[in-house]
Amino acid sequence: MDSLFGIPLTSILVALLLALGAILGVLGVIALRHPLLVRMGLRNIGRRKAQTSLIVIGLMLSTLIISAAFATGDTVGYSITNEVYDSFEEVDFIIGFDDEFAAERDDRYLTDDFLASLTAEFGDDPDIDGISGLVVEVLPALNADRRLAEPVAGFIGVDPSSIDTFNGLKSLDGELISASTLGGMRAYASQDLAEQLDISAGDTVQIFHSGRPAAFEVIDVVQDTSLTEAQFGGGGGLITSLDVAREVAGLEGQLSAIAVSITGGVRDTLDRSDAVEGRLEAFIDEQPDGHADIIFTKKQLVGLAEIIGSIFVTFFLIFGLFAIASGILLIFMIFVMLAAERRSEMGMARAVGMQRLHLTETFLAEGMAYNVGSAAVGALLGLGVAFILVLVLGQIFSDAFGFGITFHFNWQGFLIAYSLGVVLTFGTVAFSSFRIANLNIVRAIRDLPEPQPLAGADRSVGALFQSAAGALWLVGWLVALVVAGAATLAITASVIGAAFGDLPTVLSGLFGGAALMAVSTLMFFGARTVRRGAFRNQWNWRHWLLWAVWLLVFNVVAGVVWLLQLSRDWAGRHRNAGGWAVIMVILGALLVWLSGWGLDALSGLQGQAFSYTSGFNLAVLGVAMLAVYFGLNQRLAFSAAGLGLVWYWILPLPFSLFTHLESVVGRDLDPVDGLTRILGLPRPMHIEGNVEMFFVSGIAVTSAAVIVIILNAELALAPVRWLGGLLGGIAPAIKTAIAYPVAAKFRTGMTLAMFGIVVFSVVVMATLNSNFTQAFLSESANGGFDVAVDVNPNNRIPDLREALQDAGYDPDTTIAGVGRLVSVFPQVRRSADPDIPEAYDPYRLAAVDDEFIDFQRLPVEHHAVGYDTDEAVWEAMRTDPTLAVIDASRLQPTDNFGGGPETSDFYLGVSDHDLRHSSWDPIAITVRDPSTGLTTELKVIGVLEPQVTAVIPTFFAIFTHASAVEEHFEGGDLEEYFVVTTATTDEAAVETARDIESTLLELGVQANSIDKLIDDQASQSRSFQYLFEGFMALGLIVGIAALGVIAFRTVVERRQQIGMLRAIGYSRRLVAVSYFLESSFIALAGIGIGVVLGLAISHNLLASPEFTGGTDIDFQVPWARLAVILAGAYGASALMTLLPARAASRVAVAEALRYE
Repeated sequence: MDSLFGIPLTSILVALLLALGAILGVLGVIALRHPLLVRMGLRNIGRRKAQTSLIVIGLMLSTLIISAAFATGDTVGYSITNEVYDSFEEVDFIIGFDDEFAAERDDRYLTDDFLASLTAEFGDDPDIDGISGLVVEVLPALNADRRLAEPVAGFIGVDPSSIDTFNGLKSLDGELISASTLGGMRAYASQDLAEQLDISAGDTVQIFHSGRPAAFEVIDVVQDTSLTEAQFGGGGGLITSLDVAREVAGLEGQLSAIAVSITGGVRDTLDRSDAVEGRLEAFIDEQPDGHADIIFTKKQLVGLAEIIGSIFVTFFLIFGLFAIASGILLIFMIFVMLAAERRSEMGMARAVGMQRLHLTETFLAEGMAYNVGSAAVGALLGLGVAFILVLVLGQIFSDAFGFGITFHFNWQGFLIAYSLGVVLTFGTVAFSSFRIANLNIVRAIRDLPEPQPLAGADRSVGALFQSAAGALWLVGWLVALVVAGAATLAITASVIGAAFGDLPTVLSGLFGGAALMAVSTLMFFGARTVRRGAFRNQWNWRHWLLWAVWLLVFNVVAGVVWLLQLSRDWAGRHRNAGGWAVIMVILGALLVWLSGWGLDALSGLQGQAFSYTSGFNLAVLGVAMLAVYFGLNQRLAFSAAGLGLVWYWILPLPFSLFTHLESVVGRDLDPVDGLTRILGLPRPMHIEGNVEMFFVSGIAVTSAAVIVIILNAELALAPVRWLGGLLGGIAPAIKTAIAYPVAAKFRTGMTLAMFGIVVFSVVVMATLNSNFTQAFLSESANGGFDVAVDVNPNNRIPDLREALQDAGYDPDTTIAGVGRLVSVFPQVRRSADPDIPEAYDPYRLAAVDDEFIDFQRLPVEHHAVGYDTDEAVWEAMRTDPTLAVIDASRLQPTDNFGGGPETSDFYLGVSDHDLRHSSWDPIAITVRDPSTGLTTELKVIGVLEPQVTAVIPTFFAIFTHASAVEEHFEGGDLEEYFVVTTATTDEAAVETARDIESTLLELGVQANSIDKLIDDQASQSRSFQYLFEGFMALGLIVGIAALGVIAFRTVVERRQQIGMLRAIGYSRRLVAVSYFLESSFIALAGIGIGVVLGLAISHNLLASPEFTGGTDIDFQVPWARLAVILAGAYGASALMTLLPARAASRVAVAEALRYE
């Protein structure tokens, strides 16, 4: 894998290493200037080893998630790339027939004349060392002695005079085999085919073309490559000489494909691929009569493998965002707890002359000691987690795609994971340390509680705006830094480009990093020449020179920094929570306006749900802060805000938020939109989001719920008081178990948020996965049929019953009905579009007979006017061959979910929303036969439900009556049969499929039980689901570690309280039970928040047609799956608190009372 989100991994790594270097540089400066502070920070690490271990576990999780994501993506990409190289060997290009010329040719083959021209043009090209023509047909192969068959074997003819340059024929021992031994009715069998048919050298294999058998003697078994089976027949290949293959297939002078090899080996040709491809395309363009095109290249498939690996990294990172967010919260909470523990110590240090910056540096040194070690542990354990994930993925890939994957990681990804983990943790530690250092000396020494931070001393409007200006002072610093950094990088890039041209990414990054360091140094020393509020008293020529250089380098930024320094004291005196509340309200309103109405200059925000909803949340919380600032009760203000935000997020909204669902549910879903309509103001534009809203909604709704619960947790004590007599001796333990968390609101709220966020993500993912599997892979997806029969296009069967009877099988004993579906592949356009070649796109046309219509149970989602029921749609299509039904993938997509597997740009031009909310007339489409150019018009009167196509790819099609294909398309290209068995059991369907396949063995028929296909696909789907859910559940480790940290800390903090409880009659058992129940209260509350909110949003998503693509899903809660995950999480958290609870119960009374 070479890139992520379109950014080269090298660039990401260089940027992170520069940031890591800057961090280490800052720590180095601190260590050199204040080594005592560093020692003070480091000495705390070894004091409590159990607590240190828990801190390391909590801090490492973010790095573990990132490392596991990169290693898994690397593994998938590497394994698929290996499969491509092993399959293609030295074949770099496959040239085949260009379907755009289908109207000019009855056949779809290349010719010997084109091959001769190609060889003459490139035979002496130094970049090309092999050109060879191939005949490839997919035919049934039979080992008559053992009655074993492969319905879709590749029958491959190679030219012995040219194929050896590709080194494509290798024995199972890896030795090269010459194709010169081919001749007559002799052939090589690929390893895959040999295993399927149980054949070896000297055995006889029969293949059947148009019902005629041809017997071949097996010379030897060769390895599977692109020349022997990989891309041409899923069941292996039989390789014979080109002349013999043409004779058997009736393809005199014709070729299926031409293989081209670039000079070199298997893996060293990609750099020259583009240049050679360009020359080949230019030659093909000059040979229009050749009707050729480059079908695919090795480089394209290698690139696809890297994209798939990048997709896996992206998915795991997105799903891991909840765990990463919880990890960041844990880091912040840990340092808040450490600060609370050392509050008196820090107050005394400040009293004897230590500055706030010194306290910050002390905590920074301690935090980075934890950070550097935990990031290394997390990165290494991430590889272990990835290895486990790869074991599961390997089984899934083997079952689904027929190849395994091998664990692999590259050092780029590992270093990125480590560096990103360190940088994220450093940012959190730095913010925490800065916040910790801002303490009042007197209150810290006397251990007095801090005053209400939100209540304003001066509640006048003028004071509020002065406070807002003070808050903007910090924003000014941020803007100055960003502008200076961006300008520095831009200037550096221009200078480097002018001086050296294009440099490697690493060197460019080093130059940019050095320039940033130099500019930062100048900024720092320039700012140091200004005291807090005044110039330094002593000036000399050095100061003036420094100021001149500083102003020259920074210009406007320097002036801004100077003004910020001069106003530092004023800003510090006036800045408070009220000012930040004003900024939050203004910023939130601005984001809502820019997203809902917007400016063309900031069009990137227009219609974006992320900024729209984030702005609304900021504004609501800002209003609550202002209410408290002006005297309203904090509990009332924030409870109202939290409930409002919970209501806002659990409205029936899909990921594509605030679409026109009000017409469905009959009420306003977007409060802003509803308010603008009430006031008669312009309404916001269409707001859309994507998968990022999964993360945003989880963070927002969980935080809002935590605010409500933590401010009203005292209500949980009321039932204990009412039921005190019934609870007996355990009632005091329950009261203290609730009272302590309620008293430490911030700490408890952080822990609830950690548990709630991760549980929310797991619940949503598990519920959505389970319901989608139930809807799309349930028995209703079989369309009313039991067995699907695929017929080989080279051995067509006009009547399945007749073919079975001719082969000696009585179909009436097991078969109740046989529906025939004939496929053709015309070009299609909407009739309303211009009749030009560019308007047509290929799509399958499926013609069904009357018996198919009689037995089908394909549900129609949307009905045209005049066709109100499913029966009316199908009966009308039976009698009128100009009518059609189409699958749901051809509706205009409204989001990035869903879509069919067909490579087609043909759409009906209407969306599911359009058809659902308005009546519609039949939609006319024009179908053109590419071989004749003749057109016919069909009218779409129904759209199938999406789950119809979940298992049977043939149903991605335009359905019409068989008479239309017979009249306009000469009977079609291939047929499939859909069988209804007389017995309705799954076993009967499996047995009937086996009987049909064995009876028509020579014709290459494939028969499968549809319900078994559904079960197999559902099993694979569940395997992927469990994998992703397990990965997301890693975030629960954060909550468990948080409970452990809290439990260990509370034992130390409450030694005196424990002594007093024991002195007034609490037994050891009651103390231990109290501690255990306290942790259980926090864990169960967090789990409850996540479950309730997760199920609420999951229900609303699945009830939204925009999210489900129009599929009606019967909402079900996967209780068993959730119970396993959540019971494991609670059990682990309970175990984590047993040791602290036991330690608390063993505290000696007298010793605890004397403890200070």
